[in-house]
Amino acid sequence: MRQTSKRETRARRNRAWREVSEIVGSLDGLPAFFRNGLYSLTRAGLSDAEIRRAFERCRAWVARVKDGVGECECGCGTKRPVDAKNAQGQSVWCMDHDSQRKMFRGVLYQKCNTELGDGAADRKMAHASYALAHGARLPDEAVFVRDANEFGAAGAVLD
Repeated sequence: MRQTSKRETRARRNRAWREVSEIVGSLDGLPAFFRNGLYSLTRAGLSDAEIRRAFERCRAWVARVKDGVGECECGCGTKRPVDAKNAQGQSVWCMDHDSQRKMFRGVLYQKCNTELGDGAADRKMAHASYALAHGARLPDEAVFVRDANEFGAAGAVLD
């Protein structure tokens, strides 16, 4: 397989950004990862209206950035620099979309996007409820469990 040159890669990226700019207008002021993300959304089959909605949300997200640090929109509270990159040199920010309904959802930190995208929704809810129930059921380990056998420990409740 022939390796592409940097010039070919740059030209392909510019063509992709031109496609997006035909839908939303000027892409000035947006970081490159948003421009790439918008193009990815077009490739994923989102409508032009959804692409425009995503563009407006991205502009609003960039406007909310304080001191160069953005916040994940899922509510987890993760804050990272806008230009932060992972070990592979890719942006840690993702443009999340629902691939079934073809709708843009928001700007997420890469870990949140991966966790949200992996598996079925019912399994995710089951895991979350399991973790919450387990956390509520078990008291502080240091207080009640003093030896390796937690069922024989003082304060253990027999069934």
